[in-house]
Amino acid sequence: MTRTDMLARRLAARPLALAPRAVEALVAAPRAFLGEATSPQASGPGWQMTEGGIGHLPILGPLVQRGDWLTGMFGIMSYDDIANAAEATFTDPGTRAVLMEIDSPGGEVAGLFDLVDRLEALKVETGKPLWAIAREQALSAAYLVGAVADRLFVTQTGEVGSVGVIAVHVDQSAQDQAEGRKYTLIHAGAKKVDGNPHIPLSPEALADIQADVDDLYARLVARVARARGLPPEAIIATEAAIYRGQHALSAGLADGIATLDSAHAALLAAIDTPPLTTRKLLETERTDTMAVKGNSNAKPAAQASEETTEAGTPAPEMGATPEATAPAEEMAPAQALTPAPVPAPAKPDPAAQIREQAAEIAEIAAQASRLGLTVDAAEAVRAGTSPDALRRAVLEQLAKTTDAAIVASIAPPTAEPAPTESPLIAAARAVAANATT
Repeated sequence: MTRTDMLARRLAARPLALAPRAVEALVAAPRAFLGEATSPQASGPGWQMTEGGIGHLPILGPLVQRGDWLTGMFGIMSYDDIANAAEATFTDPGTRAVLMEIDSPGGEVAGLFDLVDRLEALKVETGKPLWAIAREQALSAAYLVGAVADRLFVTQTGEVGSVGVIAVHVDQSAQDQAEGRKYTLIHAGAKKVDGNPHIPLSPEALADIQADVDDLYARLVARVARARGLPPEAIIATEAAIYRGQHALSAGLADGIATLDSAHAALLAAIDTPPLTTRKLLETERTDTMAVKGNSNAKPAAQASEETTEAGTPAPEMGATPEATAPAEEMAPAQALTPAPVPAPAKPDPAAQIREQAAEIAEIAAQASRLGLTVDAAEAVRAGTSPDALRRAVLEQLAKTTDAAIVASIAPPTAEPAPTESPLIAAARAVAANATT
């Protein structure tokens, strides 16, 4: 038995999250699937620091839970090696963000979820962005690895999807008989020989394997759905189909079309964006607008907080009293110890509150207009929408618009015809419709 056959049998005996044609090659022509060994793989997949502090993490070829001398001979990556390389990339002081380059048909289910958990934890622990690009394929197990990225891109001819699980049983009993071989399996325990290639697969063994595949499939679907922000029904509706290029975007399985270089450039631009959040921008605009309305000589809050006094001391924050900013020893004891009389709370005026909320909604609508969004202030007042709820809606819409702009900025033109609505999108719409009824 060649080492190619040994590795093929190892993979065929386990549940796989692997693309269909890769499974066919694994069973029918393992040499075509695995390729001929040329040189042992170095320690793990490794990673490389690229321009701008972007850690480049390649994930290439079939994936297995644990590597050994046999997988090393074929250059096959293990989940353990990928996890170690990812940790080294994320924790390197020079790394500002990580870009995974994926070209894999998938691999074993065993160990896959542990790797994904580690990638998610590294993002949280380090606070560094994780992006990925399918170049040219991120299928099945490899797709879940790419899906946990903050952004997942695909090349014009790249493939994603194939979210499914398969197990292969090769019945060699007829071949054994033709070659004059007869295997007698001596065992204790009725299920001890289930799946053995030298005997036919019994109905009971088939049912047990199917139940295991169904359970792993449910877990895979749940993880992909969570990573992509879609309902599990939408992932199931794909029926483990493979989506190429623009079709992947239409199906909701990718965020944009890019090359490796343009994805790198977009990630670099994203981390170089000034850290002024959208919420802060809206709050600052609202403060500026109120100041101008109240006093034409008033300065914006952001500007006032950065100015200093003539002595070089930072100016007090808005709303702070002189006593609060003066040294404690200069305060008179009576001022420090005698509490000021607390006035009785004024009785709220419902009409005044309504007018104040309406004015605030109008201000939010004006701010949204300056940011390129349209808000119907009159409809919001009639519907009883609170200013806070309206502000959150504007922020969410602005975030979506910003994300779309980033994707559009790196997507090259494609002559591929617009695909019809995917089953994934149709299922998502059905779930949303049922939720509202």
